[in-house]
Amino acid sequence: MIGVLEAKYPFLDRAVEIVGALGLRLEELASLGDVVDRGFERVSEAILRGVVSYRGENPEVEMLSFPVALMFVSLIGDPFLDRRYALAEGKRAYRLLREEPEEVIAEVAKNFNWNIRLRRVILDGQLYSFELHFVDYLRNASGFHEDKWKLVNRLMRSGYVLLTKAEAARLLECEVENLILRRVSRHRRVELPGELEKRIEMLKKLLEEHRGQIGGETLPERVDVEAFPPCIRQIFEAVLAGRKASHMERFALVSFLLNAGMSIEETAELFTSISDFDPEMTRYQVEHIAGLRGSRTKYKPPNCDTLKTHGICQNPDNLCGRVRNPITYYIIKARRRRRRKP
Repeated sequence: MIGVLEAKYPFLDRAVEIVGALGLRLEELASLGDVVDRGFERVSEAILRGVVSYRGENPEVEMLSFPVALMFVSLIGDPFLDRRYALAEGKRAYRLLREEPEEVIAEVAKNFNWNIRLRRVILDGQLYSFELHFVDYLRNASGFHEDKWKLVNRLMRSGYVLLTKAEAARLLECEVENLILRRVSRHRRVELPGELEKRIEMLKKLLEEHRGQIGGETLPERVDVEAFPPCIRQIFEAVLAGRKASHMERFALVSFLLNAGMSIEETAELFTSISDFDPEMTRYQVEHIAGLRGSRTKYKPPNCDTLKTHGICQNPDNLCGRVRNPITYYIIKARRRRRRKP
């Protein structure tokens, strides 16, 4: 029996077990028109709006459309769409969870093996509904940049961090995002029934038509995205998709883009898809890195060794082993690409 909880949160273990028990083959799946339509709609919403809606009128369709959407994204095989879709489903979960009773939030949290306890505590007029072990807290809050998320600024009791209902929902958003990203990143190739193949081609076209509009204006022609080193390309695509970047990731990306020839305005524009986007603060930070504020020093991207230390070095290629800084990689790669062009 498919309930409201499985329809709202189809990533739960219980929902996955139900889908597995049905044992639907691709041919059978393609015949379920409503399910395929809703799966297509989920991915379309992620591309166009950055968040997936909730259609509660038919719980069965809503739950079954989730693995269909995952299949579409995985088969398209575009890392940008992987992140965009994971973020959109994470935002959907957050919007639903923040309206749920505390007991439901705790149940969803335990699905991710959180060490969480229901506690009703009022301090300085603020109601805290949960206690979360600091290990689980740090795993999900480490990417947040607001001061309130830093562990030193949190109220703790015996290793447990006090959380409001909204804060618990926000941390669960990260868990959902990471879970979905792991699933859709398993790119594979399979033979599909004609109807499903047609849907994938439609989604590919939709993605290409709107890729440049997501996260602001397209890059200027003088900046060659294809020459970006793997680490910068990954951060760049994640920011365009709307994912919050760590402080070091932002610094590495902004300093790289400015040194690669992008203007301050174009660089600041890239961050518009991020949910906590603050135009004034973003421009100030970009201008500071550009040397127009503060020490008046124009910063270069951190060296590769520094990026490795911070876990930012990802999927290095042969050229990576020959350079010490991302901008050196870019200069060499861009020069090679220009030589190949007629």
